[in-house]
Amino acid sequence: MHRRDLLRLLGASALIPFVPDEAGAAVQFGQAAHRAVRAGSLRALSAEEARVVTVVADMIIPATDTPGAADVDVTGFIDHLLADWYAADDRQKLQAGIGRLVAEGFADLSEDQRIARLTALDRAKGEPGSPEAAVAKLKSLTVYGYFTSERVMKEVTRDPIIPGKFEGCVRF
Repeated sequence: MHRRDLLRLLGASALIPFVPDEAGAAVQFGQAAHRAVRAGSLRALSAEEARVVTVVADMIIPATDTPGAADVDVTGFIDHLLADWYAADDRQKLQAGIGRLVAEGFADLSEDQRIARLTALDRAKGEPGSPEAAVAKLKSLTVYGYFTSERVMKEVTRDPIIPGKFEGCVRF
């Protein structure tokens, strides 16, 4: 299995509390969230937090011959979810973890240092509000935001994440 195929599968099945249980509805919810994002206007994240989110998202899904997470404005998607869909307590916990990454200068580290730090954070379990918990949540939000973006659906997957309806016992 290729990395992008795995990410597409994870994106289709991302378990986010406010996302509808049915896969088709989850995709529609993601698409509606993308449409609601206004480019360049942050409502929940500070500029420094948004910069860290963008760096992390682009490390998770970098641009190759296909667009990366930053190319489809995953940061705006995450900001929209935080502003309009997250409970205040959950938003504060995620922003506390992101804030700790800001405080340690994560976005200013060299590429090798960022890779080492992100790998260590990804392997560790953390309490809500920790950088480890923030990275885990950002991973699922990045994959979900990436694969529900219109550009990725048109240019990368070129087919629906969810197959069409099943019509059994149909006469031919």
